[in-house]
Amino acid sequence: MKPHPKRGVQSHPRHRPYGGRRVHRFHPSPNLLLIGGPKTGTTSLMHWLASHEEIHHPWKNESHFLMAGPAEFPTSPIHPKGTAILAPRADLDGAEEHQWVMDKSTFHLYSPRALEAVSEHLPDARVIITLRHPVDLMLSMHQEHRKRLIEYDTDQATMIELSRNQSFLPDEDIPETYSFLQFPRLKAPTLRWIEELGERVRVVPLSSIATDPLATTNTILSWLGANEMPPGTKLPRYNERGQMNPAGWAKMLRTPPTFLSGMAKILLPTKRLRRAVLDPIRSPGFKPVSVDSSVLDDKTSHELERAFAEEIEFQDNLASYIDPSLIVGQG
Repeated sequence: MKPHPKRGVQSHPRHRPYGGRRVHRFHPSPNLLLIGGPKTGTTSLMHWLASHEEIHHPWKNESHFLMAGPAEFPTSPIHPKGTAILAPRADLDGAEEHQWVMDKSTFHLYSPRALEAVSEHLPDARVIITLRHPVDLMLSMHQEHRKRLIEYDTDQATMIELSRNQSFLPDEDIPETYSFLQFPRLKAPTLRWIEELGERVRVVPLSSIATDPLATTNTILSWLGANEMPPGTKLPRYNERGQMNPAGWAKMLRTPPTFLSGMAKILLPTKRLRRAVLDPIRSPGFKPVSVDSSVLDDKTSHELERAFAEEIEFQDNLASYIDPSLIVGQG
């Protein structure tokens, strides 16, 4: 494979819309896309690839820049279809020195808007899809929402019961269950991206990431025409399971009493000043604490496996659905 030329990245922050705020633009667009699904090892893979000298990742985590605008579908139980998605500002410092500019956005996999944009406007982009057993993904997605969303406190049993009431079928108009019922369904979107982009896609089962992270990463780097990491390279895991700290002090930091919020607005009159002073104080309240993985009783486990039977069969027989050369590892 011929090496790619260096990509000059240009930032264009000078175009001002009404109100004087800057529109942030840069060219060329990211050309290495980790598109999900969510809770399939993408955060670890993102960090491992971003540590490579030829890869630049301009965001702290996800951007969903290809979905910017009204969301095509619910992205969490509290974010219904139509919720505005705004890409965060990119860090372009040194980006021009890298062969690959990476984006990780785990909802892109399900987005017709994202697929159309890559197909029509990003002809050189490479795409990585990651897979996970659908029942595990469903439960992990629930735990992730509990860990990240202050407003969401539905327990697992209730979430499963709500899903059962829908016969485990996703409905875009019911955000409370959509992410648990749609995001584990990886078969159809995976096949759509491969049908559209072919050799530009690689599919990585979570088992490959978990059992041999270095071999998995080096296989991807080889596909990109980049130097492989040396034997013995240690690759730590990221974003493992957890939950919001249930301690009273942590809850108070996350949601301060009204009188304290009022005092803060008087003593610190601007939002920028409040953030500068209070965010470091409040941040420990948002730090997740470790938690054991959830255990299902046999009846519920079998029920969920039946609900996701087609997805399980797809992943168990992946090489019969897609070209085996597109699969990274076959664990």
